[in-house]
Amino acid sequence: MNRRSIMIAAALLITAGVSTAQAQVPTPSVSIGVLAGANFANFSGSDANGASSRTGIVGGLSVDFTLANNFGLEIDGLYSQQGAKSTFDGGEATLKLDYVQIPVLARINFPTHSPVRPFITVGPSVGFRVKCEASSGGNTVSCENLVGQNAKSVDVSGVVGAGLGFKMGKQELSIGARYNMGFTKVFDGSNAKNKVISVLAGLSF
Repeated sequence: MNRRSIMIAAALLITAGVSTAQAQVPTPSVSIGVLAGANFANFSGSDANGASSRTGIVGGLSVDFTLANNFGLEIDGLYSQQGAKSTFDGGEATLKLDYVQIPVLARINFPTHSPVRPFITVGPSVGFRVKCEASSGGNTVSCENLVGQNAKSVDVSGVVGAGLGFKMGKQELSIGARYNMGFTKVFDGSNAKNKVISVLAGLSF
């Protein structure tokens, strides 16, 4: 085989390899979905000793970008009820902290031979506080009227999660759980930080 034949054969092999690689990598796609579920929220830190979990709702929209085989980026816009409960003098008070959260998560899907696919998610989240109030015995007061309870307007956290996706044609139903760990302090002059376990169901289109 002369040099020209070798070069032609090499070019054909390279072309075939590129075509195969392109066939294996899907064209990036976008899907939109809804998420809804329950929060089990509390605080971490020594200033939160004695606090117990507050149960709230979480829900909103999700945009999923498929970037490669079994890998994508998920950006959510969620309304999240957080906070905690505490007991004093035989009574109970609930601190209600609600946020609009925007998690930006890397999502890894594990391939299977069935329509059910396990997945994990990880990434940062930014929350913008929309409500802060304390209630006890039917009485409610805003945080602005509580001495020493100046709640910060922005909360930065990290999110890890896992779940199962169920393919139904072009749609996917998902069920999963997330742990949201706050990086920033909730109040000025306190070391309390948000920590939330969320159980979520989603449907993407």
